[in-house]
Amino acid sequence: MGKPLVRARLAVVGLGRIGQLHAANLAGRVPGAELAGVVDTLEAVARAVGERHGVRWSTSLDELLPNADGVVIAAPSSLHVELVERVAAAGAHVFCEKPLGFEVEAAARATATARMAGVALQVGFQRRFDPGWLALRASLDTDELGELALLRSSHRNAVSPPRELGDLFVDMAVHDLDAARWLAGEVAELHALERPGTATIAVRFESGALGLIDLSRRAGYGFECSAELVGARATARAGHANGVELLRDGAVRSPLPADHAQRHEAAYVAELEHFAAVALGATPAGAGGEDAVAALKLALLARRSAETGAPVAA
Repeated sequence: MGKPLVRARLAVVGLGRIGQLHAANLAGRVPGAELAGVVDTLEAVARAVGERHGVRWSTSLDELLPNADGVVIAAPSSLHVELVERVAAAGAHVFCEKPLGFEVEAAARATATARMAGVALQVGFQRRFDPGWLALRASLDTDELGELALLRSSHRNAVSPPRELGDLFVDMAVHDLDAARWLAGEVAELHALERPGTATIAVRFESGALGLIDLSRRAGYGFECSAELVGARATARAGHANGVELLRDGAVRSPLPADHAQRHEAAYVAELEHFAAVALGATPAGAGGEDAVAALKLALLARRSAETGAPVAA
């Protein structure tokens, strides 16, 4: 007989839509983890989710921390820094949904707190675990495209989410800016333009490549999370069909998902599987606090650029 599977015990704090999604995945779809419990300040919500999955529930994070190898933070963004610091101080590894915070200094402090506590901090940039985006990264790593000239990405919601999620740049663009850094390297300069519910960000990377990101709160037709890499030899794109398409003559049509949960279904599972390994000490965090701080800094610079109408150096 083989050795029994060691599974990371992960608790979820914050049981809104994304928190309940993470809890459901940990309860039945992440082989390397078990759901150790759920926490929400609303007792009825905590009880309902806990009973649904047959795990401990509480309105107090402190009650579940002693039995958790790691904690998945899906509470409102305004609480992220405080919760990261509390979990890290208790010696548990941390997975935190984006944004890590609303201010660069506070997010950097939370990152430093986790590092000094000797625990891992992984941030919920699920595109780094999405099959299509991973294939885009592979096309660059293998030099299939040649020298990168242009990155283009679209991030569009069918309908506007609740306002409390944050503004267009801090809530949405942090995903796109993290993905841009991950694919194309550090940003040297950006210029953002905004109208209600819509924004564009033009980027110049330190490599000399250019980037163009468009964002929409209410595109109407569905949820789109797509990207295109234009290289010296070929162009690759993801988000319009399964995997990555190398552009050829002709046309491609494919249905779009209704929302981010459907679009990134596999990625949400994969990022938690990775975090389970992180919590067991088997691998480094997939996207760390430093990445979240860098993306937040760029998002705030983009907001400043949109407000002033002028480009800013990164």
